[in-house]
Order: sequence, then structure tokens, then C-alpha cells
Amino acid sequence: MNGKFLYIALVLVAVISAMTGALVWRAVEDRGSGEQPALLVLPEPREIPPFELVDQEGGAYGPDRLRGQWSMLFFGFTHCPDICPGTLFDLQQLQARLEKEGHSLATQVVFVSVDPERDTPDRLKNYVTYFSPEFIGVTGSHEQLLPLTRKLGIAYRISVHEDGAAEYTVDHSASVLLMDPQGRLYGVFPAPLDITAMAAELDRLES
Repeated sequence: MNGKFLYIALVLVAVISAMTGALVWRAVEDRGSGEQPALLVLPEPREIPPFELVDQEGGAYGPDRLRGQWSMLFFGFTHCPDICPGTLFDLQQLQARLEKEGHSLATQVVFVSVDPERDTPDRLKNYVTYFSPEFIGVTGSHEQLLPLTRKLGIAYRISVHEDGAAEYTVDHSASVLLMDPQGRLYGVFPAPLDITAMAAELDRLES
């Protein structure tokens, strides 16, 4: 993908991200909440388009892998200096808390890399399993990622760099998406995360 196309595509993602945010906030306002809750729920769960990515084992990862349990998706990159490791640590703490409290709600954590140039399946495997052996890491080409990120309202921007460069930055959304057991976008956990409040929201889903 050339730089001009990627720039235009990412601008479109940013616009859709803003629209998604407006819909989520409208849902919160309809609930009459005066404070930002831990979970912003969409008015209606959002279907996502077919997609095919690759997981940390080199296998196919598609919509079927999101069905049958609640899933928390976070988009980032393994060279991320702060937001990504901090978020994955929080999600590991959340999973540990749910397990300790005996929650029966089935959940999975999926880290989606938007930096396929550097994040190979092997690198993703080493990265996500550092936080938890249960975490799943997936990625794909920008052509594969963009239809999914557009629909989910996720924005990311890769800084200009030469082909094969080892060092460059990636700006990306910091929220965690909650997918329902039908593989639809149910809501958003906005950053910064509050794992106590997130556990309470998931507890409500369980009941």
C-alpha cells in the first residue's frame, strides 16, 4: 500500500471513529448517566465485516474466533513504549481478578497489531504471552486490517519511514473494545482503564 492511500484510509478511519464515539456517548446520555462509565455501550451491537488475520501461531483468525465468548480487543503494536504494555498489564490483572472472584463469564483478550511490518507471528507470540499465556495476538496486512478497523471505529497512523526501517512510531486508539458472544461490537472501555469498574461491568453482563 502506498503512502498516499494509507494516509487517506487512515483519515477515513479517524472520521468513523469520531462517529462511533458520538453514538456511544448518545447511548450513555440516554441512560441518564452524569459520569463517564467504565463501559460505553452502543445503542445496538454492531455487526462487523468478514475478515481474515493471522494469529501468533500462524493460523487463520476470523470472525468465528470471536463467537462463543465475550472478547476484549485492543489495537496496538509491540514496539509501543507505554500504552500497549500498560493496557495489556491491566487486562491481565482484570482476568486474574475475574478468575479469583469466581466469575463464570467466558472472556478472551485479543491484541491486534496494526504494525504488520515488524510484528510477525513469532514476535506477537513472545509479546502477548509475556503478559498471559491465554492472550491471543493477531495481525494482517493493512489491506486486511482496514475494513475491520473502519467498522470498529479504530484509528491508527504509522509515521513516515523508509522501507525496512527498524524504528518508527505508530499512533493508535487506546480504548479496549468489548465484543459480544455473537462477535459483534457491544461497547467500549475508554482509556484510562479502571479494572475495578470493568470487573463490575462484566459482572453485570454475567447476571
